[in-house]
This record gives sequence, structure tokens and C-alpha cells, in this order.
Amino acid sequence: NGLLIYTANEIMKIGLRHVGFTRNKLRRAKKKTNIDRFRGHFGSNPNVIAEILEDLQTTEVEEAYVPSEELNINHFLMAMHHLKRYPTEIELEAIFNISHMWGRNSCWFYIEKVQALKAKKITWPEDNFGDDIWAITVDGTHCWIQEPQHPTWSQDRKYYSHKYNKAGLNYELGISLWESRLVWMKGPTKAGGNDLVVFKEEGLKKKLMETKKKGIADGGYGGHPGELSTPNSHDSKEVKTFKGRALKRHEKFNGLTKNVDCLSGRFRHSVDRFKNCFEAVCVICQYQMENGSPLYDILIEDML
Repeated sequence: NGLLIYTANEIMKIGLRHVGFTRNKLRRAKKKTNIDRFRGHFGSNPNVIAEILEDLQTTEVEEAYVPSEELNINHFLMAMHHLKRYPTEIELEAIFNISHMWGRNSCWFYIEKVQALKAKKITWPEDNFGDDIWAITVDGTHCWIQEPQHPTWSQDRKYYSHKYNKAGLNYELGISLWESRLVWMKGPTKAGGNDLVVFKEEGLKKKLMETKKKGIADGGYGGHPGELSTPNSHDSKEVKTFKGRALKRHEKFNGLTKNVDCLSGRFRHSVDRFKNCFEAVCVICQYQMENGSPLYDILIEDML
């Protein structure tokens, strides 16, 4: 069928050879050790990378499609390494033996391709969560960025993130309560804004109203009882437990996005590039959840 298909094992070997592991060293180690090494440099297990590579060649999403004859696994792995380790261009040049310009262009080419898979992977379910009224958890997540230029002041207060005490950008995320799936992603907005304003103005409130569904959110989202339920003192013990587990599960997903250096430290590139990286990472997290790393179930026996 002309597709360039790699096994997880082949991808692991190619990737680890790039970052300096000799054949001998790879042979002497247990498989689990090599998988851990691979994840440390490329952010995911090799089977996840293999599936993304295949999907890029078969997807019907035009912006994400890469014809097999144009696919370069070395450059794709370089993009994954860029997201995970966020090296400077000089460091990338040394590791992948590629010039600044080629390295930069190839990195962003593949990051944008993976980002474009959001049209397939991060979508509101077609069955609209079936009969369940309760659909999602909602939360904003902040990332630290380089201080943007302000025409008058040394700092722009609109970007101030109370979570980092520095300039930041925010993404609003909605995660299904019933499966390990990110179904809503909106951003980036300036971190100094209010999560509630984002909820009202960026479309999620409208979406919940139109679909007649409800979300669970933390105390910062009060005042929208028609669309969101926040923890309150009138909740029964079971409801309290359910909401608490749902919100902690959402935090676990936020944590998954910070497992890469490009989002856990200070982001050096532009706001547009931040959008590319953040959304590509969310797409990769979705693949991870579908391939052996799901979020935990909110419902537990005691609650049923």
C-alpha cells in the first residue's frame, strides 16, 4: 500500500541511536530500560510514535497529511525530541547532525502536522455523551512564557500568571467524564484573564447550553449553575467524592501536558509557536491515553 510503516521496536532503535546510544548499549539493556530511555528523549512510548506516524500518512485531515514518499522519520523524531527536551537550535544541530535552518524548518513542519491531527483526535463526541447530563470537567492550565514586549512598561499585567508569578498563557480544556478523552481545547489566552471570562466568551458556555450538558469545575467557576457545577457544602458525601475525583483527574491530564520541557519551563518562542506546541502536545497526550496510559475511572465501587 506504499505506506512507510515502522514497528515500535524499529522506531525505538532509530531514536535512541540518534541521541547517542550505541548498538551494544541497546543490546545489553532490558526492553523496559530502552523504552524508558526512549520516552525520556521523545516523550512517548515507541508504540505511540508508530501510531502517529501511520496516521499522518493515512489521515483525511488535509493539514495533517504527509505523503509516505515525503515522510522523514529522522526529522519527525527530531520534532518529538524538540517538544520533549526543548533544546536550543545549536543543541539540536549537534544531536541530529543537521544545519540550523533545516533543523528549524523540519521541526516546525512536523509539529504543525501533529497539531493538525486535533481535527480528528480532540472533538466533541458525535453521540453528545448519550443520555448523560454530566459531560466534562473544565479547567484552565497556565504555561510560563518569555515576558512579551509592552510599549510603555517592562511588564504587561494582562499576561501575569498567578500560578507562575511570571508572564504566561492559558488554555481552557474540557475532558470527558466517561472516557479518557480531551474533547475541548481553546486558547491561548493571556494568563492574567479570568477563567470564567474565557468560559463565557470563548464558546464553551454556549456549547454546553446548546447540547444541554453540564460540566464540573473548581470554585473559581461559580455563578453558572445551568452549565457548571462547582463543589459546594450542600453536596452529599458521594457527590463530593465524585466531583473531587473528577477534578483531580483533570489535574492529572494537565500534568501530562507538563511532562514535556517545552511546556513545563519557560517557552522561548512566539505565541503562535506556543499554540503549535501546546496543541501538538495535547494531541500526543490523547494518543498516549488511547495506547496504554488512560486516565483513571472517576466512579468507584463505593459510589455505585
